[in-house]
Amino acid sequence: MALVTFDRTHLSKKFTESNQKYECVYELNNGEWNNVCFQPLKIENGECKCVLVTFSDISESKAKFDEMALQMERFHKGSKFSNWYFAQVSQDMYSQILKFDLLTGDTSKIIFEDNEPKEVPVMNWNTIHDQLIDSIHPKDLEIASNVFSVDRIKAMAPGEMLECTFRRYIENKYHWYNMTIHVSELEPSVAVVFERDITASGVDINQTISKAEHDGLTDLFNIEKYGSLLPTEYASMESAGVIYADIEHLSEFNEKYGRDVGDEAIKILAESMRSVQNRQNLVYRCGDDEFMLISKNTSNEEIEILKQLVKERLSRLSDIRNVHFVASFGSAWETNVTDIAKVISTAVTDMRNNKTLELLH
Repeated sequence: MALVTFDRTHLSKKFTESNQKYECVYELNNGEWNNVCFQPLKIENGECKCVLVTFSDISESKAKFDEMALQMERFHKGSKFSNWYFAQVSQDMYSQILKFDLLTGDTSKIIFEDNEPKEVPVMNWNTIHDQLIDSIHPKDLEIASNVFSVDRIKAMAPGEMLECTFRRYIENKYHWYNMTIHVSELEPSVAVVFERDITASGVDINQTISKAEHDGLTDLFNIEKYGSLLPTEYASMESAGVIYADIEHLSEFNEKYGRDVGDEAIKILAESMRSVQNRQNLVYRCGDDEFMLISKNTSNEEIEILKQLVKERLSRLSDIRNVHFVASFGSAWETNVTDIAKVISTAVTDMRNNKTLELLH
């Protein structure tokens, strides 16, 4: 089994920006093939602290891989393309395959007719390179320019590969592309460029990330999302306010009315909190029946207004859906905030004090 392994040190150095990705393909002991994609979720001080790893089974394409490898061997004779590529990725996964002469820059495009590869001359590699660079997203330009410079490619050793993932402006929008350059081992003056549009898989990854950041029942941010924002969003604020809320005696409520009604109560409280959410005020589900709103650069008066609006919304929704329960609220506000956890702790204490007072009545 051939499997690329990554330790923490390797990943922390490989990923320095949240928009980077890395993909590789490996074969399992039972002959199945998988594609694994690494997507950084949390970057601190230029180092990766958290990585999302997604796997996809590509075993059904294995027959195509082998057939493509044999065809390319026959076609290129003494300057065969490496079988490594065609043992991993099917023809349909490539946007285009280019072959260019490192000495002259003459470039041809590999096309397939009746599954037979043919070479079609295209423009000089220097022109292709310039057009490529002109279309790349500014944030990806530096790394792509370094990877795909003509001098860098000419300096590659036979059999060496370069790979880069970047965004290109195509058809009035940016697409994610993965490009691999391989210098032929048998003919060192020839390089092959494999280009793949991975925009669709990028959308899948973004959807996976979104699911990882949101609570399944309420679709609010979860506590993991809050943790990921601590070093950036909440690192230092001129002022910050927190509203903390929970449903009193939820377990007893569930026993009396059923779990479905209890879930409806949770949704009602979540919707009440979400009714005041915007870019400044983000709401998180912190536990089974606990929610918090964090408001950046706000005033104490605004926090109290928000809390009152949430309570009014809660009352209306409870009446509309005929699900009545008791929710406790607490709040806190401070200036020059460098530790939002302290403000949250104060809000939790305030909520518990209010709960105690309500129980006494």
